[in-house]
Amino acid sequence: MNEDAWHKRQRWAESVIGLRQIDAITEADRELLFREYDGMQQAIQDELQSAAPEFGRRARDEGREAAESWMHARMHALGVERGRRLKQVLGELSIADQLELDRTA
Repeated sequence: MNEDAWHKRQRWAESVIGLRQIDAITEADRELLFREYDGMQQAIQDELQSAAPEFGRRARDEGREAAESWMHARMHALGVERGRRLKQVLGELSIADQLELDRTA
C-alpha cells in the first residue's frame, strides 16, 4: 500500500472508530466496514496486477490512449461491481434502516 493510500485508510479508520466510540455503530458493524474497505482495496490491487500484461500489450499494439481507455473501462466495471457490493454490505449494518440506500446521487 503506498503512503497516500495508507493515509486515506488511516483517516477512514479514524472515522469508523469514532462512530463506534459514540455507539453510532456496533462492533460487528465496525468489523464489517473494515473487512469491506480492505476487500475493496485488495480487489483494486488484484485487478491492476492482473491487467498489467494486457495493458502493456495494448499500449504496444494499439497505442497508449487505447490501452488507457481499455483500463478505464475495466476499472469502471470494477467500481460498479464494488459499489453494488458496498450497498449490500451497508444494508447489513445495524443502522441500515436509517440509511438512504436507494437514493441516487
